[in-house]
Amino acid sequence: MIRFKKITLVIENSSWWKEKKYRKESAAYLASHRKQGWRFIKKEIVNNKFPNKDTRSFCTYYLKKKTET
Repeated sequence: MIRFKKITLVIENSSWWKEKKYRKESAAYLASHRKQGWRFIKKEIVNNKFPNKDTRSFCTYYLKKKTET
């Protein structure tokens, strides 16, 4: 049986030090999922709903995991 998961993470910011922080956190989160057996399928960039107030950019990652049943 194959399970699917969709997660949304921050990938960019207008501030260089915040971008570094967010990308590091996102990479660590994806690495922990990979260690648990999740595999990457595809990624999709999400449009920012509030571009004037929030300078972050988001990306949705689709993952799959094969489970034994």
